[in-house]
Amino acid sequence: FFKQMWVQILAGQVWHDEVVNKRKDGELYTEEMTITPVFDQQNEIKSFVAIKQDISERKRLEEISSREKKRMETELDVARDIQMNLLRKNITDSSPHEDIDIYAYLIPAREVGGDFYDYFWLDDENLCFFIGDVSGKGVPAALMMAVTKTLLKSSIRSTKSVSSTLKQVNNEISKDNDNYMFITVFIGILNSTTGYLSYASAGHNPTYLVDRTDNDIITLNELHGIVIGAMEDSTYRESVRRIKRGDSLFIYTDGITEARNHENALFGDSRLHDFLLDHLQDKPEQLVNSLLTEVKRHEEGTDQADDITILNIHYIEPSEAALVDSLYSNVPNNLESVQIFIQDFGRFATKQAVESETVQQLQIVFDELLSNIIKYAYTDNDPHEIEVKVRFYGDNLTITILDDGQQYNPFNNQKPDTTLEIQDREIGGLGIHLVKFFVDEYEYHYKEQIKKNSIHLTKQLNAELNEN
Repeated sequence: FFKQMWVQILAGQVWHDEVVNKRKDGELYTEEMTITPVFDQQNEIKSFVAIKQDISERKRLEEISSREKKRMETELDVARDIQMNLLRKNITDSSPHEDIDIYAYLIPAREVGGDFYDYFWLDDENLCFFIGDVSGKGVPAALMMAVTKTLLKSSIRSTKSVSSTLKQVNNEISKDNDNYMFITVFIGILNSTTGYLSYASAGHNPTYLVDRTDNDIITLNELHGIVIGAMEDSTYRESVRRIKRGDSLFIYTDGITEARNHENALFGDSRLHDFLLDHLQDKPEQLVNSLLTEVKRHEEGTDQADDITILNIHYIEPSEAALVDSLYSNVPNNLESVQIFIQDFGRFATKQAVESETVQQLQIVFDELLSNIIKYAYTDNDPHEIEVKVRFYGDNLTITILDDGQQYNPFNNQKPDTTLEIQDREIGGLGIHLVKFFVDEYEYHYKEQIKKNSIHLTKQLNAELNEN
């Protein structure tokens, strides 16, 4: 150490370093030392000037700071792990639904971030998904993200309405939003049976509907309300459209379009649009990974400016094997057509090895519900069609019935008093009572956006299938 120091100062150079010295009482301490050569008129070194400073306190504080930094880094790593575990894993959805393929990816700009996404099945047919972006970055955004995601998931399970969910969550966030943070959200429910998509945007950037059949990109850029957290009692609308088999939904946060390179140029909306056109036939995982590579190429090694999140949902054409497990029919609104459908269902269910007693029960269910719709739902003499879809999901058989008649919930009828004599009972009600008795789950909704009544039924077949 000293040899190197003398070589440097004898060469006429200034030497600067830290050394451990000893006080007169034997205590060791750290000092910062600078030694400067002093030259005479012949430019020869005649002496040295040394400046010393006790930096023990500074070193102690640096050590404390280093420990705190390491502790914070450890805690942020844990926070990142917790946040990522709140999100679904970056893998293709492993649900048994063969007609839905999903892939999502999130890259925080810092250890933790404010972007989030989720997707899950509300029932055997309806896939709910959402994506959001909290204003700001880091820990505050991450905390707000966790709260918002939890509220969205809880609310949509109870309301099953995207507009009502946004209103509820906005009111909850707004009343305690002292830091004036806000969240953009795009939320949707896709019915895998009918293809109907209900969706709403709370200030979020556009979502793209990729039409693979027509090689086109449709921009869903409606704004259905203000950002979440801005103002209590805000009203939110929703839109409904029917998407085709083969179409996909591309949903993202602005970390994609606002990615910057060394010249501060944005990746931009038009470049994203062109990229999607060039990759129309890519599967969700392939498309997401290719886009992330393209964004990184654009950034040219610059730091990521914002969180990046992508959610890609493909509404697939079902395989031939899957088609065997479903029956889809548009039943004209006349009683003869109902009987034809009931016979078709009987053949379909028998081929699926459904127990004959259960087949007969479900035929009664169809007869009762479809006949009621034809007799009471329509106030005109025009032709109408009732959509009926029957599908198998594991050990469950699910039924969806959609009609465009007047709004009416058949399950609101009071249970008939079967203890009375027939002549003493009120007319009606027994048929719906049988429907409730023959199925395990039943629910009714009126879909305002498409002006249709929706009945969803579930029948558990596991006991019968196990016996078979």
